[in-house]
Amino acid sequence: MGKFLLSERFRLEIHWQKCTHSEGEIHFTGAYFSGPVLKEAVELNQADHITLDFCKQTMIVVDGVYIGTFAWNGIEYSENKIFLKAAVLIYDEELKNIPKLNDTDYLVIDTRSHENEKHNYNALYPTYVVGKDDELYDYRR
Repeated sequence: MGKFLLSERFRLEIHWQKCTHSEGEIHFTGAYFSGPVLKEAVELNQADHITLDFCKQTMIVVDGVYIGTFAWNGIEYSENKIFLKAAVLIYDEELKNIPKLNDTDYLVIDTRSHENEKHNYNALYPTYVVGKDDELYDYRR
């Protein structure tokens, strides 16, 4: 993953084949979870969501917070991946100055605060956008 470091044990990635943007939503085709944390993860609900916190990466271009809800409706387990059906990222549509995600981007989620004993005290998952070059996206460009 180039120069972007995150403890391997807690890294969860969201990849997709295609993303389609609409007002306040991004719909993903061919989305799946992958990463080392899946070896320790509990079974997911068929329909669920997680709240992604993009603040650490986007604070240089956003006045407030940048938090989105990533939801899915259906999952299918495969070796080292969890495929997600009807995956969508719902976000505050006032965040129009954030560059749009591309089909070649992916998200990296830090799950270290979401082990069973800590999860109830941590509502957000710190999340980072990574570009096709496997480098953390630099919003200052």
